[in-house]
Amino acid sequence: MFLSGIIVMGSLYTALPLTAAFAEDFHVPESIAILNGVIFSLTYSLSCLFYGTISEKFGRIKTILVGMSALVVICLVIGFVHSFIILLIMRALQGVFAASFSPAAMTYTTETYPPVKRVTAISFISTSFMLSGVLGQNMSEMIVSHFNWQWIYFILTLLYLILAFVILKNVPESPHKNPDIKLLKFFNNFKDFKENLKVFYCLFISLTLLIMFISMYSILSSYITSSQVGGDKSAASIVKLFGVVGMLLSLLAGRLSSRLGMKRVLSIALATSVVSLILIGTFTNIVVITIFSVTFVAGIAFSIPTVISKIGDVVNSNQGFFLSVNTVILFLGTAIAPILMIYVEQLTNFFIQFAVIALIGLMSLIVSFFMPSDQCSY
Repeated sequence: MFLSGIIVMGSLYTALPLTAAFAEDFHVPESIAILNGVIFSLTYSLSCLFYGTISEKFGRIKTILVGMSALVVICLVIGFVHSFIILLIMRALQGVFAASFSPAAMTYTTETYPPVKRVTAISFISTSFMLSGVLGQNMSEMIVSHFNWQWIYFILTLLYLILAFVILKNVPESPHKNPDIKLLKFFNNFKDFKENLKVFYCLFISLTLLIMFISMYSILSSYITSSQVGGDKSAASIVKLFGVVGMLLSLLAGRLSSRLGMKRVLSIALATSVVSLILIGTFTNIVVITIFSVTFVAGIAFSIPTVISKIGDVVNSNQGFFLSVNTVILFLGTAIAPILMIYVEQLTNFFIQFAVIALIGLMSLIVSFFMPSDQCSY
């Protein structure tokens, strides 16, 4: 599931550095070319809402395999398109089928792992999503600097094909299945919000996490290659790769949550990210910037699995539905971030750019103080 998360989310992150290539190849402004990522993120996040129920009816692993098979075909087709409209349509479909993985995998994990191991298992999956953000972008930048952008989708086609085969042969289906569930009754789940209002604290925080993550890396590349820091694209890529260290540290989230409590771990993680953002914009030494970029990523990487586990703690019923909603809200941030960056990057001062993103994190930190105390121990 860890490797699957990296490869599946490659559909999102490998396209982020391709905006200029799409604009040039399809003869559209970059402000329009960015729609390919926005549309993917919107269809991805909205589709996540339904795959919890779909996978409960047809099986978690079967749902993932259908999504993988569709991605094989879609990525192959994208490699041959010559129309920007068709590209947008295929990217929308890519988002729909890529969404099959996250809610099914998260629910599969909560169903098959005991509570004592659950936070750690979820940490592995959520870490894989963030790792894809670094590895996917770096891979894309390397390929597009030497070959046509189409090669990225041919490589993804091959990876999805291999991944589907490996899952089919090695991952057993979840024993939790309800073939009699009515898909249209899914919408009845929304009435459960009335009895679980505290979950809105978690959902607000989830919305901000990937907005901060994607926005920070977008600003960071420009900052490192600016005259203030004096680095080049190679240096920017290396600094991004160091973010992997922060992501791997998040695998300790389960142990820390059991000792300190989920609420406290979340608040500390958010505070770490906010402070790190301010400090990144304060210093121009590339080593110092790298250190604080790692601590920023660690804060985000700790927050994601902790919020997911906290949702299971605060809701009174229908946990699977609320986990699906959280996945929608989390990845909705990937649609908001590119639009936000259009305006943030117009600010000429890099410190102010980082401060704007830090302000988003500060709002989440404040919200975390009002979350209810932990009800159960993990």
